[in-house]
Amino acid sequence: MRLQLSLRLQKWFILIRPLDALVLFSIVLQTYRSTRELSLGLLVIWLAWRLLVAFKEGASDGISNGFRFNLALFLGLLLVNTRLIVLRDDVRGPTQFLLIALGFVVGASLNQQSWRRLMFWLGVSAIPLGFLFLNEAITFNFALTFGSIEQIYNTTMRGHGGINRFATLSLILTVSAWYSFFFSRGNIARGLASLGVITGYILCIGSGSRLSVAAAPLSIFIAWSVLRIKARSKKLQSIVIGLYAILFSGLGLWWFLLSPSSAINRAADYYRLEAARCWLSILFSGTNRFIYGVGYGADKANEICHHIPDFRGELGTIGHAHNTFAQMAGQHGILGIIALVIFVSLVFVGLRNQLSKVQEVLPLGPEGMTWAEAALGINLALAFTSFTTTIFIYSHLNQVLIGLLAATSLASPPSTIEEHRDAKAIDRA
Repeated sequence: MRLQLSLRLQKWFILIRPLDALVLFSIVLQTYRSTRELSLGLLVIWLAWRLLVAFKEGASDGISNGFRFNLALFLGLLLVNTRLIVLRDDVRGPTQFLLIALGFVVGASLNQQSWRRLMFWLGVSAIPLGFLFLNEAITFNFALTFGSIEQIYNTTMRGHGGINRFATLSLILTVSAWYSFFFSRGNIARGLASLGVITGYILCIGSGSRLSVAAAPLSIFIAWSVLRIKARSKKLQSIVIGLYAILFSGLGLWWFLLSPSSAINRAADYYRLEAARCWLSILFSGTNRFIYGVGYGADKANEICHHIPDFRGELGTIGHAHNTFAQMAGQHGILGIIALVIFVSLVFVGLRNQLSKVQEVLPLGPEGMTWAEAALGINLALAFTSFTTTIFIYSHLNQVLIGLLAATSLASPPSTIEEHRDAKAIDRA
């Protein structure tokens, strides 16, 4: 009996890669300010472990020496900057881009089989987060309503900073859980993924982020329809495109004219657009800002965009551009825009390659799920968020996850070497 249990545990370790659970613990601990440093410490350990694994496996799986050199270089940069990352001494400086790059390099080193294991841990991370909010609600007598989630976060948590950072995280976990459900095998794994979707989306709603609530279903639905109509008749494609046009027009009409909150929506979105326009205009404000921008931080940008109120109605403290492109332009000038275009181009080319591999007509049901659809849906969610807020600032955890999930576009099919190695290990177990 003991031997049988031991063999089952060994098989489970091979299939699940439990060290990836360090990401789950990092996500949960990040929720509170008091455990934020511990969270980032675990995240650094996970990144270093993943880089070492990729370097070691690269020798047997035929990864080029150039890529292995890059892995070693990024591992060194991670170790040198560990103090800055964990203590958040450089939260608005270049470390934020290093962490995005580290996440991207780690994500690019994973094949689809490894990604499915990691996606499981990302998806189920929403479950303990939900329990934390439930515990806070019971302990401090908050009402069990969606609106209490934002109150609880602002009152007792704030590990990510502002609530919008937490909303971005909730969106990431919800979409990851959705695709994990389709890639998981077994009732337990699928049940946990389903609970992750439900919990994650409840957190999106409770965060008060209109974007997170809309981006999750929209990105999933658009990715689904793109893959399902890809090889079908032109007539069906035209019908689907027409339905999209009607859907988005209807949503826009409701949002800005017909809903009870339409006046608030118009005002809030106007100030967001005005903030993005002002930050973008910094490019043309002289003193070499077209080339270099105004640099890190928000003091100079707030001075230039002093006339735009923040969410409290205060002037001169708007803090960020509410748009990733405008933020890069204002802080880093045309060179920052070029850097962003290079990053987006890598993702775009990867997605195009993923989509080109799907030639057959896919069924309309859930059995038609492909990796290309998951990669497209995840990156659409990131894109929607980047258009309406500045997703890469302030939260080191989110920075790693942004780079990591963007790299789903580059995930390769599992190698025969890895499949054979795992199969042999499972057979031995």
